[in-house]
Amino acid sequence: MKKIKITLHKDGTQKVEVLGATGAECVALTRDLEARLGTPTGERVLKPEFEQTESEVETERERER
Repeated sequence: MKKIKITLHKDGTQKVEVLGATGAECVALTRDLEARLGTPTGERVLKPEFEQTESEVETERERER
């Protein structure tokens, strides 16, 4: 299941994190949301999942069972 986690910090900064997605899909899922939040002030940090393909994620899930 794909989820978007948004953290709002007391200093007004936000953190947007995608859970359950891989590759460029992560960026695509947050594009509209980031546009509505305004110009990003920090840098985009890509998680290791960005480099994974969907089949690699499915294989990892099967191993965990």
